[in-house]
Amino acid sequence: MAAADGGSGRHRVTLLSPFDSVLWDRKRTRRMFRFEHSLEAYVPSGKRVHGYYTMPLLARGTLMGWADPARSGRTLVARALSLNSVAAIRPMARALTEAAGWVGCHDVRIEQLRQPQLLARLTAALAEFS
Repeated sequence: MAAADGGSGRHRVTLLSPFDSVLWDRKRTRRMFRFEHSLEAYVPSGKRVHGYYTMPLLARGTLMGWADPARSGRTLVARALSLNSVAAIRPMARALTEAAGWVGCHDVRIEQLRQPQLLARLTAALAEFS
């Protein structure tokens, strides 16, 4: 049941800080997870791929996507969101809902999703977790 409720340990579903040790060695991260990540805070906004303060999504021992969260009042805003697959929809919804709680927000709003065809499914999953 651990994985169904957000899990713990290696089954944890969460957004990682861009400074998390999992991401320090980009070559290792690419080799182990087949995942490209870089902090884009210092990249000009027009050249950013995933956002200013991108947090990778860790779920089922896999890095499955990115979120660039910000807070607007009592709403967590995903300014930019990317999912590696349809399988990332529910984990991302769970992680965003949990992150909203970390910063005292009650709502989650998606501003930009790189895969717009997944928006309806992501919105439905967010509704399940809120």
